[in-house]
This record gives sequence, C-alpha cells and structure tokens, in this order.
Amino acid sequence: MAGLASCLRCWLLLALLLAGPAGAQDASVQVLDRARFTVSASLLPPDAGGVELTLPDAWMERRPDQARRDVAHGWYSLVFSTPAGNAVQAVYLPRLGLNAQVFINGAAIGSGGPFAEPVGRNWNRPLLFTIPHGLLRPAGRENRLDIRLLSHPYTQASLEPVQVGPEPLLRQRYEQALFWRINLNQAATLIIAGMGLLMLTLWWQRRQEVAYAWFGLSSLIWAAQSANLYLPAAPLDTAAWEILVNASFQVFSALLLAALLRFSGAGGRPLMPWLWGSALAAPLLLGLVPAPWFLPASTLLHGITLVLALAVLALLIRAAFRWHNRDAGVLVAAMGLVVLFGAHDLLKHGQTGLFPADVHLLHYSAPLIFLMVGLVMTSRFVTVLNQFEDLNNDLEARVEAKQAELMESTQRMHALETEQAIGEERERIYRDLHDDVGAKLLSLVYRAGNPENAGLARSALQDLRDVVSIIQPENLTLEALGADWRAECERRLSDAGIELEWIGEGELDGHALSQPQALNLGRILREAVSNLIKHAQTSRARIRLALEPDGLALEVRDFGVGCPVPAGQGNGRGLRNMAMRAERIGAVFEQQGATQGGCAIRVFLTNRQLAGPAG
Repeated sequence: MAGLASCLRCWLLLALLLAGPAGAQDASVQVLDRARFTVSASLLPPDAGGVELTLPDAWMERRPDQARRDVAHGWYSLVFSTPAGNAVQAVYLPRLGLNAQVFINGAAIGSGGPFAEPVGRNWNRPLLFTIPHGLLRPAGRENRLDIRLLSHPYTQASLEPVQVGPEPLLRQRYEQALFWRINLNQAATLIIAGMGLLMLTLWWQRRQEVAYAWFGLSSLIWAAQSANLYLPAAPLDTAAWEILVNASFQVFSALLLAALLRFSGAGGRPLMPWLWGSALAAPLLLGLVPAPWFLPASTLLHGITLVLALAVLALLIRAAFRWHNRDAGVLVAAMGLVVLFGAHDLLKHGQTGLFPADVHLLHYSAPLIFLMVGLVMTSRFVTVLNQFEDLNNDLEARVEAKQAELMESTQRMHALETEQAIGEERERIYRDLHDDVGAKLLSLVYRAGNPENAGLARSALQDLRDVVSIIQPENLTLEALGADWRAECERRLSDAGIELEWIGEGELDGHALSQPQALNLGRILREAVSNLIKHAQTSRARIRLALEPDGLALEVRDFGVGCPVPAGQGNGRGLRNMAMRAERIGAVFEQQGATQGGCAIRVFLTNRQLAGPAG
C-alpha cells in the first residue's frame, strides 16, 4: 500500500496549497456584504428601491422560481467610503455567476464580457476593475457601487461579497485566484489531453487493449469539457453550452469507470450497462427537459454517476486488499478522493448551502485520477522501452566513439602526410628559386635604372621570400609575423611619405598562425598597403593587429579620399584578390568607409580557425 500512502501525502499537500489563497483580510480593504437588490432589465443603475440583503446571494436559494424561468438582470447597489490618500482603488469580485458589469457613482468602469449571446462566462473567473481617480468623491464621503448581474435558467446566478481597496493589493488576490482557478486548470487540460493522445496511440498499436481506447477518449472529453472552467465566452449560446458540458461529464465518467474496471480486472460486468446507459441518457434527457428542470435533471445525473463511481471504488478495494493488487491500491487512493470531491461538488450543484460558495474541488481531483491511471497503464511499456533504449543508446555511443577515434586518427595521419609532402616540395622549390630567380632579382635591385624599377624588383624579391622562406613544419607566432609585417609596411609607407600608426593588441606571442594563414594574411596586408599608397591620397595610415575575444582581426585604415564605390560593387582586381585570399583561409573580409574619413578593410579569423597556442 505504498502507492496509496504516497497518493494521500500528495493530496494533503495540495489541500494545504488550496487553503493558502484565502489569507487574512487587510484593514485597507473594504468588504461589502450588504446591498440593495432590484430585478431590472435597465442598462443603467436604478435610482432607488429594491430589497436589502446580505452577500453571498445565491438566486437558487432566495428566488428559485425566477432563477429557473427566465434570463434576468439583477442590480446590486452597495456603498463604500473614499479612503484617505491618493492610492489607486479597485473593485474585486471574487466569484459570481454568470456575468457582471460594474458602475461607480453611475459611471461604468468595466464588465466581464458581452450580455448578449454568447454571453461572457465568469462563474469560475474572478473580476478586477480599476476605479478612475476622478470618479471617487472626496475622502470620507460615500460612493455608490452598482453591479449588474446576468442570470440564466441553465446556470446558478450568485454574487459573493465585493472587495474595494488599493489596486496593488487586490490585484495580488485576483492573480492568485486566477492562478488556482484558471491557469492551473489550463495546464492540467494540456497535460491530460497529451496523455489521452498517448493512450490512443498505444491502443492503436495494441488493439486488444480496449481499456487504453476508453481511457484515451475519456481524457480528451475531460480536456474539452474542462474548458468550461476558463473560457471567457463559449462558442455556443448558454443553454446549448450548458447541455453540452453537463452531458459530456456523464460520457467522460462512463468511459473512465469502464476503463478502470477493464484495466484492473476487478470485475464489474453488471455495471457496464449502467455506465453506457448513463452516457447515452444524459444528452437526451438534458436536451429535452424544459429550462426550469435543467438543474434538477443534471443534479440527478451527477448523483447517478456518483453512485456508479462508489460501486467501482468498492470493486477496486476488493481487488487491492483481497487480491493484493498493487495497481488497484494506487487507483483506490486516487478514486477515493475523486468520489469524495465529487460528492462535495454535487451538494454544491444542488445549492444545499453546506459549503462555502467559493470552493469547488472536483476539477482539482480529476487530473489526479488521469495521472495515476496513466502512470499505471504506461509503466509496463516504459520499463521495457527504457531497457531497450538504454541498450541501444549504449551501443550507439560505443559505435560513435569508435568511429570518432578512427576518423580522428585518419585525419591526423592525412594531415601529417600532407604537411610532410608540402614541406619537402617547398624545400625543393626554395633551393631552385634561391639559387636561380632569387639571385637574378637581387641583381636587378642594384642595377635598376630608376627608383620605380628598383621598388618593383624589391617587391618581387619579397614575394619570392614569402613563398619559399616559410618551410618549417611548425606554426608561426603572431608576434614574429607582426614584427615582419610592421617593418615592411613602415618601409613602404615611409618611402611614400605616409606616416604609419601600428597598433598591436592582445597576447600575440601566445598564439600562432598556420603557413597558409600567414602567407595569405601577409599578401592581403601588402595589397591593402599598395592600394592605400596608390589611391588614398593621404599622409596618415593605421594598421591594427589585435586578438579580440572572438578571434584575430587585421585592419588597415587610411584617412584619405574614401572608398570610390560601396564594397562589392565594381571593386578592382586588388580587392577581389584580397577577398579570394580571405575566403581561401576561411576568414571574413570586409571593406567599408571609415567613420573618420577614408577607407578601411578588415580581415577576421575566429578562435576556432587559429592554429592554436604558439609552440
């Protein structure tokens, strides 16, 4: 009986939570429980008259003939005094039925929805209206609060004591009540609907398990029927909606009780005709009875359902204690609470006055029976599925790990072989070019007839050195590369009469570039400086090599005439070459007009693209 004890502990905790929202009254809140009442179809508050009464006012108790016959509009006139201070005041209606409109000193401040069909439904929804400051009379003076209440013969018209007080305090109470009555039921609806779909899916896979189909259908019907708890307006007129809601409750109950008997193996074959009979009789009876008899008829049907639920509970108790059925024991605890709360709400449905008007419990207990039954019904599948999933996951993890190891080993071997072949080829090219082309280019430098030809020869010699000098297999540190780039750029810009501002940021000595990255970034920098010298018409340039949080940035900026066209539109060959080189090493290349005049290019390598720490 461990499941039964656990279930009882959960419901004791829920009972304490449900008791929480009541709380003590605050002295700044005026609770209005005395009113003058008038039945009137007027759209504005009546001037005077009416009978004095105290709230709560249940029409079925005090004026049953009128409550059962016609759609009626009742007016409640209450009085409250304006408090001292400038705090914003509000009117809070904890519970009412079916819809209400609120007036302060003859001016309307809000309503719970339309009064024409389909009317607003607020039987389970609290209402809160802020009072405009200009409507209240001076502090200490009396104000008149009028409430227009809509009654319908298919519902139970009522009004609880009204609260007037500071808006923040009443809004806290309103939101607390909204959570327990509306939000909690909306969440439960989604959960139960999901469980219903799951049970129908399981039944579709195992057609012999008819109990799964009954349970799935009852879950979906309950999810649809529970919309009555939180819908602000029904899609049908009030009479049709109430018939649908009350009749669907009998259908849901029959399916659920039949599923319990079928699943638990507790017997109960003689009960089946009664269950199916109540499910069929409810829509017919409620659809045919005249309006004055609708509420008594629905009360009778709910009473029959309660008797059938007691019979099922007795069969479950027999299976749990006589046959030591553990699953039946869990269902006994849940079903017992459902029966208890159902009896409570049945007495309230009949307006016996034995319980406070703001307490409805069945819609809190219904999700429990679904959760407990769903737990029992799915546990068989879940246990087996978990075992297979664990084995399958373990096998997949091992296969993936071995594949990852094999792929990583293959990639390392391929990289080493490629790097070795590249090194050997560069070494051969280096020897050939150094001995032949390099010597000739050096001769051209010294024999050039003019500075322009000498500069061209130097540039060609530098390009040759870039290609053939980096033959080491290890990566190149950013600090060493930056020093070489800075020296070359200072020399070229100085010859052109341009002042260089070199900026190096970050731990450059702690990071390195691969050979392709170093070669292509150097070529991009050289081409950018060439463009700057030829086209910028500037006396100052800035080059920034920085390790940013996300990666390495290389920026070249001038302060000259600016970019002739937007980036990417009609760019020259030099810019296209720079963009291609950046793409070759996976870097981002950007050209844009500088904010301080001139033009700028930026090349960016992410941290993942960098070769890694130096050394």
